[in-house]
Order: sequence, then C-alpha cells, then structure tokens
Amino acid sequence: MAFDPKTLQLLTLVALFALIYAGRLSKGSPKETAEGLAFSLKPLVLWSRGLVLPVYFALLVWPLWKTHQHIPFWLPLMFLALLALVLYQLPGTIVFTPTGLVQRFWLRKEKSMRYDEVMSAQMIGAGRMTRVLGDNRVSMTHTWNHSGSEQFRKELERRTGKRVLR
Repeated sequence: MAFDPKTLQLLTLVALFALIYAGRLSKGSPKETAEGLAFSLKPLVLWSRGLVLPVYFALLVWPLWKTHQHIPFWLPLMFLALLALVLYQLPGTIVFTPTGLVQRFWLRKEKSMRYDEVMSAQMIGAGRMTRVLGDNRVSMTHTWNHSGSEQFRKELERRTGKRVLR
C-alpha cells in the first residue's frame, strides 16, 4: 500500500499530536547521576521534537525534490531557524546537587541557586508545573515535559525545608 505525500503529512501530524498528548500522560522518572538527582526531559518529549519535526520537514521537501523542482533557499534556512528555536526553548535538565539546584539548557546559559536562596516554590497550571523562585533573581520551572513532577516537589521540600504552595 503506497501513501502519497499528503497522506504521509497528515499521518505525521497525527503522530506528532499523539506524541505530545502521550508525553503529558507519561510520568517519567528522575535519574541519579554523579552530580545528583537529575530531572531531565521525558524521552517521549525528546522523540516528539527530535524525530517528528525533521520527518515533517522532509515530507514538505520530498515532493519538490522528487519532481526536480527548485527548492527555495529560504526553506532549509527556515527549517534550521525553527530547529534552533525548538532547541532554545527546550526546558533544561534540573539537577539537585549537594549544595543547590542547577538547570542546564542546550543553547542557553545555565541557572543555579543554593538551597538557602530558595524563597518560594509554587505549583502552577493545575499542578503540572512547579516554579521555584530564588532570592538571587533566578527562577526555575519544572514543566510537564520533565520527568517525575511529584518526586521533584517532594525532593524540593525535603532539601529546602519550604512547602510547595498549591
């Protein structure tokens, strides 16, 4: 059974939305690293962004390439810009080190705060996200894309001695 490009594009969009929805439903789990307890992005979230976006771009370009049409120079540039934007906006991995919290990103500068600098922690978005505010003007957000929301809140309360506001 052969699929035409339009059908493949539609199926790819359906797969993308299914992965996004499934990413919200999966919990994931933190990993113990040499630095400390790490709350990285759920694998399903990374797959949905790392696999589906290039496949969808390929499905856009494939009909042009197959019919030997000229591919506009701005199309690959737009794809690279979109890819950079996606990588820039990915939430960083949050690590509970022995002295404080560190959040590392792919294309941005890392954030850090000591446990004694934590002023408050608050659940937002019906409990799907937790925002941690520090007195050093640093804000970290554990999003639904990260693994182990409930474990993150419990570990934060244990290490800082502050309750996460609901």
